[in-house]
Amino acid sequence: MMAASLPDEPPPSMTEPSSQAHSGDRDPKRSRLTDLAVQFLGDPSKVDLEHRVLCGIMLLLALVAVGSTIQNLVLGNSLSMVVATAASSLTGVIGYMGVLKTRNWRRVATPVYLFFDAVLVYAWITQDGSHGTVGYYFFLLALYAVVLFGGAARILLLLLAAATLTALLLVEYLSPGLLQPYPTPADRFADVASTLPLCIVATAIFVHIVHREYQRERSTRDRLLLLVTKEKERVERSMREKQRLLSVVCHDIANAVTVLEGNIALARLAKRSGLARDHSDLDRMGYACDNIAEIIGSVRMIEGVEQGRLTFSVRPVDLESVFRNAEVIFAERLAARNMRILFPRLTDDTRCVMGDPSILANQVFNNLISNAIKFSRKGSDITVAVTRGSGETSVQVIDRGIGMPADLVAKLFDMDAQTTRVGTEGEPGTGFGLRTVKSFVDLFGGTMVIESRSEEESATDHGTTVTLRLKSSINATDPR
Repeated sequence: MMAASLPDEPPPSMTEPSSQAHSGDRDPKRSRLTDLAVQFLGDPSKVDLEHRVLCGIMLLLALVAVGSTIQNLVLGNSLSMVVATAASSLTGVIGYMGVLKTRNWRRVATPVYLFFDAVLVYAWITQDGSHGTVGYYFFLLALYAVVLFGGAARILLLLLAAATLTALLLVEYLSPGLLQPYPTPADRFADVASTLPLCIVATAIFVHIVHREYQRERSTRDRLLLLVTKEKERVERSMREKQRLLSVVCHDIANAVTVLEGNIALARLAKRSGLARDHSDLDRMGYACDNIAEIIGSVRMIEGVEQGRLTFSVRPVDLESVFRNAEVIFAERLAARNMRILFPRLTDDTRCVMGDPSILANQVFNNLISNAIKFSRKGSDITVAVTRGSGETSVQVIDRGIGMPADLVAKLFDMDAQTTRVGTEGEPGTGFGLRTVKSFVDLFGGTMVIESRSEEESATDHGTTVTLRLKSSINATDPR
């Protein structure tokens, strides 16, 4: 009677984001500044952090060199100074374009570093050495080495910058005549006054880019770590539940197999002894086989729900059809026990709920009716009540059977707990019926509440009430 199907491969989760966004889509949360950074430095999803940082460095150095060239022209500095800054501008632009287009930024990083080290040597000599502004740029060169290189390469390049600066200071001290001084003190002041803020701004922008990219990388890493941790916890929890489920299944199937073995032994003994056959042993074996089949079916259903392999569609369901289905299914069992199911008179407001028609009829409602029959005395009635609330419909299955103590109700859905019980006629239980019902009710977007009182707690007012709260609907689908 299980109408839901279990495909070989699980369908893709509806909650998982698409692996590729449409190329024309733009994240509404992304600022224009971020768009500019992507345009000028590269897409973070396609290039690594160092590649983007090198692009930023080359762009900044090109802009600084252009500014210095304009400054030298305005101040009327020597042609050699203009040539030095213009060459730096051109190299910065070429380096930026080369880094932006290439996939292997490391091929560009070292030659560019060596070139700018040589440019600083030339500028030191042509711009009055330590009395000029070239020393400020050695700080940027050191940042370049620290951020883009690691290990021995970083140490060697930092040592190269330090050795270059030391050598230039020694040359200036030993042979000051090799340096070209500023024409006037005013020219020197203008150069320093303009270059110092320019270097400070460039350094601040550079540090900001590096820090922002670092924060982005760390945030991405933290998110991935969180996802991995959650997935690990989910897998571990699933494994524990599988182990508990296996333990329960083995226990219950072992009980049923024991019944089968005992009755088979009695049947063989009766055959050898020529004794009259007692057909009650066949009934007990039939019960045991049904019990094993029910356990296997319930486990398959639970596994299908948990793994997302169970396919069904939530749509309007007519409760009248669900009730008629139960009347037909349980007619023989009810007659054998002299029991009745009292169904309510449904109205247009109460007859329709949201769910899968076949699953709601067979795996949900029929499970509840079967339990109510199993744990009720002969001659008693089972009552079904339906009420409409705000956006939801409550379906109650009420019996006046043997009931359950409060401690058993509290652990009905605990995989570690033993909740299997024998019915009033000795029928074996599986402990999976209510768990299966709850799994489907949860998937339908509803809730399930169980209230019970045992005969030991009250001799006159005992039994169990199971309440399903499902989303209401105005249209209906027949489960047949």
